[in-house]
Amino acid sequence: MSKLYRCRGLVLPILLLLSAGALGQETTVTGRVVQLETGEALPGATIKVKGTTMGAAANTEGRFTVTLPNQPHSTLVVSFLGFKTRELSVSPGADVTIALEEDVLKLSEVVVTGLASSVAKRNLANAVSTVSAQELVAAPSQTLDRALTGKFAGVNVSQNTGAPGGGINVDLRGTSTIEGVTQPLYVVDGVIINNAANQSGIDLVTAATGAGSANPQGQPTNRVADLNPNEIETIEVLKGSSAAAIYGAKASNGVVIITTKQGTPGKTRIDVSQQIGFNSLLKKIGSRRFTAETAEESYGAVGRQIFEQSGGQFIDYEEVLYGEEGFLNETSVSARGGSDRTQFYLSGLLRDEDGIIKNTGYQKYGGRLNLNHKISNRVKVDAFLNFVRSESNRGITGNDNTNTTFGFSLGFTPSFYDIRPRNGAYPDHRFNPSNPLHTRDLLINNELVSRTLGSVRLHWNLLVQSKQSLDFIVQSGVDFYSQENKVVSPPELQYERSASLPGTSLLGESESLNSNLYFNLAHTLAMGNNTTFNTSAGVQFENANLNNILNEAHGLIVTQTNVDQAASINAYQNRVISRERGFYAQEEINLNDRILLTAGVRGDASSSNGDTGKYFFYPKAAASIRLSQYGVLSGLASELKLRGAYGETGNLPIPNAKFTSLLPTNIGGRAGLLPATRQGNPDLRPERTKELEAGFDAALLNEHLSLNFTYYRQNISDLLLFPTLPPSSGFIDKVVNGGKMRTHGVEATLGVTPVRSRGFTWTANLNFYKTSSEITQLEVPAFNKGGFAPFLGTFRIQEGWSPTTIVGADVDAQGNPIPLGDETPDFQMSLNNRLNFKDFELSFLWDWKKGGDVINLGALITDFGGTTENFDAIKIVQPDGSVATARILAFVRRTGTSAFIEDGSYFKLREVSLSYNVPRSAVHRLLGGQLSYLKLGVSGRNLLMIADYTGYDPEVSQFGNVSIGRSVDTIPYPSSRSLYFNVAFGL
Repeated sequence: MSKLYRCRGLVLPILLLLSAGALGQETTVTGRVVQLETGEALPGATIKVKGTTMGAAANTEGRFTVTLPNQPHSTLVVSFLGFKTRELSVSPGADVTIALEEDVLKLSEVVVTGLASSVAKRNLANAVSTVSAQELVAAPSQTLDRALTGKFAGVNVSQNTGAPGGGINVDLRGTSTIEGVTQPLYVVDGVIINNAANQSGIDLVTAATGAGSANPQGQPTNRVADLNPNEIETIEVLKGSSAAAIYGAKASNGVVIITTKQGTPGKTRIDVSQQIGFNSLLKKIGSRRFTAETAEESYGAVGRQIFEQSGGQFIDYEEVLYGEEGFLNETSVSARGGSDRTQFYLSGLLRDEDGIIKNTGYQKYGGRLNLNHKISNRVKVDAFLNFVRSESNRGITGNDNTNTTFGFSLGFTPSFYDIRPRNGAYPDHRFNPSNPLHTRDLLINNELVSRTLGSVRLHWNLLVQSKQSLDFIVQSGVDFYSQENKVVSPPELQYERSASLPGTSLLGESESLNSNLYFNLAHTLAMGNNTTFNTSAGVQFENANLNNILNEAHGLIVTQTNVDQAASINAYQNRVISRERGFYAQEEINLNDRILLTAGVRGDASSSNGDTGKYFFYPKAAASIRLSQYGVLSGLASELKLRGAYGETGNLPIPNAKFTSLLPTNIGGRAGLLPATRQGNPDLRPERTKELEAGFDAALLNEHLSLNFTYYRQNISDLLLFPTLPPSSGFIDKVVNGGKMRTHGVEATLGVTPVRSRGFTWTANLNFYKTSSEITQLEVPAFNKGGFAPFLGTFRIQEGWSPTTIVGADVDAQGNPIPLGDETPDFQMSLNNRLNFKDFELSFLWDWKKGGDVINLGALITDFGGTTENFDAIKIVQPDGSVATARILAFVRRTGTSAFIEDGSYFKLREVSLSYNVPRSAVHRLLGGQLSYLKLGVSGRNLLMIADYTGYDPEVSQFGNVSIGRSVDTIPYPSSRSLYFNVAFGL
């Protein structure tokens, strides 16, 4: 490693020795770039001379001057984000006006294809999905990752819980690992950021860990949630290894490339957006209505007595506990502008959102400053700075071994039993260890995060000639955040009073520092016959430091919350330090915008590997051919492209897994150390994904119809597994590379523009996605993963099976587990419509998931509590006169696991937005003509869900962002629907 770091100092001196070539005899052309429909200038538009490396950018008035080769005619290629690229033949000395038309199909959109390269989407050889700023914020979202739901084919975005700021899972192209990292790599303005999810410690109150699973169950927030969706210009999703291979050993789960908004030359423009809204419970699961007889049947004589004393009342506890109208307020302000040499983008956000449960919510505020400065015609510097502070309060929900969480407690609270406060005091619960209303009012589960993201990029044109250029790009970035988690369970709570040391206080403190440093060279060579070679190469260094400290205190003094005000105090610490380094080289050949050929390789070494000095190599190759440029289907298709690609990526081992940890102990009053229960493995290596994809892109019927189709096939080897070791080893398990898996699927996007006229435009996009996986080789005995006890439902990792297969206690005649379901959906679809009629805009997004089974243990909880809404219809009277249900009997008899498994299909109205653009004539009369636009609107999120699932929402994961075993429901924080009223204006 030290040799590589010393080599960094040699890069810049070598580059300084390169000489710049002299320009040949040249002339110029001037002009202006405008919008076709409005005639307004397009400042920042790019103008290039075809077949050369010459070019310029339009100034604040849309004007430009471009140097031309010394020849009679040249072709200008003019592009601007969101508009169709146009080519125009010009003569030296001409002054031209170039009008660009809006690009509905985004074929002219520039897509990142490497660490220092990009290509127009029409030439792209990989399946890359993009979403614009307008599509991203059509309906307000708590976090960025939630806003991605339903926007792409091949991308499954699902919530783990409905809690404000709760965790979100983003899955690209299905299951690609068993025990490895599951989330994609996030790159913001060229810098890799941390997307960790740190636990709060709430499991120490609920005793959730220890219920048959070591997976933490606190539903923490992913740190990508810190980003402000309003600040984002575009998002590109590299779903497959063929596109993501250039990112190497951390890219097997795909790459999400985020580009934030930049300044533009011209007068400073200020944009203000204000949202006010409400959250409400999406769905009620209902509660049983009792009679005196059924009250006694479930709760004995005391139940009948309480029922009769209450007069047979029915209390809707879902309304009492989940019925808050969560108020939302979001203010977003941004300013952008600058000169031809310096541009800036400045933004600020303030968001305050209450949950549907009292004392829960999510607050976030932050700001961003992006600066772009042209030092000279050859040197440009970009600087990015982002600060955000967020706070969430999520209550206590989900799995529980103490019956303290809201869902468990309500499950044992009959509707006739009044546990609401009397004279300011909460009664103890007769049928449960906790009164959920008392717990709601006193328990604290708070998370506070402060985060700073910053980077600087230097772009230096070392060589500028008419036919070639050489650019040196260096970028350095830092990602630092501190996270404080505070959980306080006061001693006066009912369940605490029965503890040996009543009152619990937990204080968790995490600090994470990630740094990146990249050196890149990019060479462009324009040959004759419009052939262009783009060569790029570079080196990359990444450091990550994480320090977690958890202080646990029991026996709190009444009215005190600090961890030092307790009878018993324990402290835990976990530190992770990792170092990665890599290099890459890539070549792209563009043959007259007809054929694109790409090849590249990435080499990575990491401190997480067993051999820290060994480089693992990840090649890639891709090709595309635009058949439409050869006249194929010329009467039908304006664009027709075939593409194919191959690539390899990796998934690094868990940091420190190669070591056997030492745990503190006390022997005879002396401090000591004991080996942990997981044995280290010094031979660990990354998982490797090899992927082949093929597909086509077509634009038909004068671009009223577009179709994109992709088939992919992944072969994953060196799967990271945790096989159980024999007791004689002294360990429970060990991390090994021990298996292979195959994943394949199809993605399709159909775009339709049924109407496109001057006053009315209607566009619709339909996304379809289907994937499946199979364990093809397992070098360890088959095992269960995820879930709780096998008889409650778990997931089977067995050769020849899907890794997401659900099994239980049911076995065949040979004693082998019987497949009972699969959490992988049959398919997923989404339909996004956008209608523009004069000054009105309407958009709505439907999201459909077919199949995908869920282990619904929430229904078992309410069955045991006798509160399931249809309990009287499903109850089974036992010989002794007691009553049970099929789920209860399956639990008691340790068989019949299928009783817990339900179909997780759903159909959701994810987003709706209706807005009105006040006519300019009216706007200009307001505030003395200071307003440039005024937009009024109403929008909603999750307004409708159609599902047969009996729980609150089939979109759930008790264990958070795991690859296997997500679909387990133990009554999380329920999902909510949101309605917003908004106004936006510009100055």
